[in-house]
Amino acid sequence: MAKKRKPQIIMPEKTCWHLYSLQNLNADKFIKVVGKILKRDYLLIK
Repeated sequence: MAKKRKPQIIMPEKTCWHLYSLQNLNADKFIKVVGKILKRDYLLIK
């Protein structure tokens, strides 16, 4: 009997960032996110 797989839930990309959540990122991810914040692709919440 074949097992049925549950459909995978795909989460949307995070576009709003809080200052505290940026502190937990590794260096590479932090640089990418800050670059997009400066380009105004992402929103920074204070």
